[in-house]
Amino acid sequence: MEIVPTILTADFSEFVGKVKSLEGIASRFQADIVDGKFVASKTVSLESLKGLETSLKMDLHLMVKEPAEWVNRSLEVLPDRLIGQVEMMADPGNFVNRAIEGGMEVGIALDLETPVETISDEVYHLADLVLVLAVKAGFSGQEFDERALKKIEKVRKTVGNLVEVGVDGGLNEKTILLCKKAGASIFYVGSYFWEAENLQEEYTNLVKLIGQQ
Repeated sequence: MEIVPTILTADFSEFVGKVKSLEGIASRFQADIVDGKFVASKTVSLESLKGLETSLKMDLHLMVKEPAEWVNRSLEVLPDRLIGQVEMMADPGNFVNRAIEGGMEVGIALDLETPVETISDEVYHLADLVLVLAVKAGFSGQEFDERALKKIEKVRKTVGNLVEVGVDGGLNEKTILLCKKAGASIFYVGSYFWEAENLQEEYTNLVKLIGQQ
């Protein structure tokens, strides 16, 4: 079980500031990369993250056209885990294998409207993580959509306990518990977390929350 703060912004100084604010609080964060083609919005560029100095592990979430073509570029940023949206991915197996060859953990992400059956069981089992989005990918501050709960259940049934099941979008204390009950094990927190007055306290509270039986 893990809480992972996410950073989705087009402002590089804001990005760096948020990473620094997590030092000593979290052990991992997620950098959201949106290319303007997957959805109309854009974030900081992948290249701007080169040389980022942090002790934190980084998940790189690619909301881009053809994530497989971004694998080699992503290696230069040294992510611990590379997550690709499947909606503009021609061959999910190719993406997963290329990421594995690069020495990274690999995640497959399903947008809110994307059926679990879009991806073969074989590809799911090759991944380290299956990420279910509970909002429309590419935009922060959206409300949790409970349709994601059935998808989490279905993914967990498919992968068993061999693959992590993550959820991203609209998470707060209530929805985190719903997702945990459905089978999620990694919780990617955005707006709700960053709006807290004290990030250390909020992170600690959320970690305690997912640790409760």
